[in-house]
Amino acid sequence: MREKHHAGIMMETPPASNIWKLEPEDTVRCRSRNPIQIVVVSVVPSEMQRGRFDIGVKLSAGVNGFDEAESERNGREEIRNFVVFLYYLKREPFLGLLPATGEFLNTEEYEALVFADACTRATLKAADFLAYGDNTEKQLYEKLCRKGFPKEACAAAVGFCVEKHYIDEEDQLRRFMDMLCTRKKYGLRRIRQEIYQKGFSDRAVKAVFSDMAQTLDFDSAVRSRVKKLGADAFSAPDKKKRATASLLRLGFSYSEIQRAVKAVFGAGSDWEASEEDACFDEDMF
Repeated sequence: MREKHHAGIMMETPPASNIWKLEPEDTVRCRSRNPIQIVVVSVVPSEMQRGRFDIGVKLSAGVNGFDEAESERNGREEIRNFVVFLYYLKREPFLGLLPATGEFLNTEEYEALVFADACTRATLKAADFLAYGDNTEKQLYEKLCRKGFPKEACAAAVGFCVEKHYIDEEDQLRRFMDMLCTRKKYGLRRIRQEIYQKGFSDRAVKAVFSDMAQTLDFDSAVRSRVKKLGADAFSAPDKKKRATASLLRLGFSYSEIQRAVKAVFGAGSDWEASEEDACFDEDMF
């Protein structure tokens, strides 16, 4: 097993579980004359993480109720192991209490335990992803779904990470916008595109975008782009058209481009930006 460190917590990623619910034959037995019996055989706190428990459950089906000998003879006994956070059990029929060793579970309690196991494993995998870098809520949810976890468990795991501040989209968005402007030299329209492609939530965008847009130095970014293109890029109408289109694609406005050209090549420059100069529709952004 691999160990991952995230937010000061050491998490051990267990093998993926493919047991999400009672098997079809188990459901049939529950309705037959030989009902399945579900008993807790072990409850062990994890040494790796506080609030996490390893729970063993035995499923048996006897002729007249719980008959271990009959179950063993017919091969109708199985031990299933679960990994759960108490955090998730608090939201299930156990009402915040761990099941005790020797306790019998009804079908609803067993299904709740199965779901808590799925949520816990999804959360551990989420910590694995976050240990390698930032993820938006949408990105993390999609990655967990691709790993085969139930959608409800994926959503619960993402909610856990947000609640524990493992994901802070507002902080991520501030750093992302700053990087796009100062390092990649993008304009505001291109930054808006990148934000939505990244999958930031509307909540984070509303909280951060307007204020950050006021603090970023887009004039400096476009001047850097104009310098890189060089004076020759604006020396003829066809060249000017291509240069203007490329700068528009980077998210800058006509007025920003015009100011940058004049600042770089001198106030006496006769270059003027107009929509006719660029084969590009600014309204697309």
